[in-house]
Amino acid sequence: MKKTGFTLIELLIVVAIIGILAAIAVPNFLNAQMRAKVARVVSDMKALGMAEEQYRLDRGQFTFDGDCGLDGAEYKSYYPLTTPVAYISSVPSDSFSALEPKFENMQTIKKGLKPMFEYTSRVSFGPNGTSQCINSTAVYNMLGAYGIEYIMTSLGPDADQDYPWGTDGAQGLRDHKAGFIYEPSNGLTSNGNIFVLNSQIIGAGH
Repeated sequence: MKKTGFTLIELLIVVAIIGILAAIAVPNFLNAQMRAKVARVVSDMKALGMAEEQYRLDRGQFTFDGDCGLDGAEYKSYYPLTTPVAYISSVPSDSFSALEPKFENMQTIKKGLKPMFEYTSRVSFGPNGTSQCINSTAVYNMLGAYGIEYIMTSLGPDADQDYPWGTDGAQGLRDHKAGFIYEPSNGLTSNGNIFVLNSQIIGAGH
């Protein structure tokens, strides 16, 4: 009885075909993962923006910046959104967070809490601001000049802080046009942060 089997050449051809298919499929899979991650971050930021708007309707202002003397940690920015009134059931984390030197959320992480979206608000620097930022007139007026009431930031897929705090950053956000804004058309892992500016998403194609 004659035995049949694959020749070495046939096996090599099959392996080569599998390799080609893998080379095509893996990048597409990774891209799909990144797009899903970006979509999740944008969805979470929209939910937080809605919670901030509801808080403002009730309290007449947005929440204070947790880095401005409120125990020096970002989670304090969002604490009023969950208690005593639950404007949002829980505060989501920034999926793109990283422990890099310019990351303001480090203090929150050091307290054993999940990394949150970086946050600052104009009210923190005004006459009724928080203990360390109150009456910071230059910052208060600068944010007002560019129509900024609050900024919420995700580090974006490159996982670092690209936002230049100050007038350059404020103007770039107002104009929705700056290199520090994440745009997936520049590559899914390109530089740039994703922002909520006064409850409006900026970046990630928005």
